[in-house]
Amino acid sequence: MQTSGSEPEFTGEFFIPGKSGERIEADHMERYRFASGFAQGRTVLDIACGVGFSAPLFLAAGAARYVGVDLNEQLIQYAARTYGSEKARFVAGDICTYEDGERYDLVVCYETIEHIKDYRSALGNLYHLLNTDGVLIISSPHRLITSPRANSLTDKPSNEFHIQEFTPEELLPELKAAGFSTLEQGLYGQRQRRRIIANRVIRRIVSLVFGNPNMTTSPQVTPVIDKVPRYFIFVVKKN
Repeated sequence: MQTSGSEPEFTGEFFIPGKSGERIEADHMERYRFASGFAQGRTVLDIACGVGFSAPLFLAAGAARYVGVDLNEQLIQYAARTYGSEKARFVAGDICTYEDGERYDLVVCYETIEHIKDYRSALGNLYHLLNTDGVLIISSPHRLITSPRANSLTDKPSNEFHIQEFTPEELLPELKAAGFSTLEQGLYGQRQRRRIIANRVIRRIVSLVFGNPNMTTSPQVTPVIDKVPRYFIFVVKKN
């Protein structure tokens, strides 16, 4: 592994293990632990892989091969130096246009779609990059929780790096329009809370009395049934 002097500078735009804060690190690691459960014997494409820390997780879970793609060339260079191996390679590329002539059994796209202006092109390309019956695992912050003042996709999110934020009810039709179908249990979430706490005013009162609910809710990825997650994850399939 490289010395700290060669590590990418932390700006808050992307996750770096050990630098992004306790809650954010727990959320990222749990998302990838969840996705690694689908990796056994599969070829894996992690698009928007950042510094590439997911590569050893997928390979340890039995992935046949791993490719990490990110738009940021500095991150890709660091990932290749740090995690590159016979079974793991890293490539600079754009989610909307990336093409390497291969089709993958599992594509993972975490905390990315909210950064993409042309998100429909991105979803279409993710579909294109999968084998038939391949699985896409995609996550997004839930706008109701993370940007309560934004009422639609066209409203600016609270996070300065986000272009738009979705609700599950908005992202699912976009996935279906791109050609994906949902599995029997297709919607999962992290930091799930009771629906009453999704209300912005009540949430502020609760946080003053009981502390930050983001630190007391669980980062574990679990099915969404009757609660509102801070981050939601769809598991969908290419027909």
